[in-house]
Amino acid sequence: MKYPFSFMAIIDLLSILPSINMINKGFKSLKTIRLIRTFRVLRIFKSFRYSKNIQIILQVEKNSKKALIAVLYLAIGYIFVCTLIIFNVEPDSFNTFFDAIYWATISLTTVGYGDIYPITTLGRIITMVSSFMGIAIVALPASIITAGYMKEIESDKI
Repeated sequence: MKYPFSFMAIIDLLSILPSINMINKGFKSLKTIRLIRTFRVLRIFKSFRYSKNIQIILQVEKNSKKALIAVLYLAIGYIFVCTLIIFNVEPDSFNTFFDAIYWATISLTTVGYGDIYPITTLGRIITMVSSFMGIAIVALPASIITAGYMKEIESDKI
């Protein structure tokens, strides 16, 4: 009784609906039914239940939920602190507070598009520090997931 309301059952339903469109040509006139064809992509989620590696990663995320949420809060806090600092140090470069948040996020992830950047020496120093700290903050979730993955693999061997 639980299966029809489970996530996988909904994925099954959404992946089968496009074939109804192929059976009855009358449905082609309805533009909304045509949109259902895009749900064919959701068939990929059906493979999740058969992949042992994906099951392990889902288990790791479940077991490491608190640590990953703590890292998320750390990243968000770091973004807001860097935003406040750079917005006050570089008022000419950052017109709005959102521009400063955008810059902080791009610097944290070390992407650095170059569309918004500081022009003073102090602003550039803050950018360098933000980028180095960003490497550490972005690496934390990867290390948590990798350690959990290795722990799950070791526990499966025993």
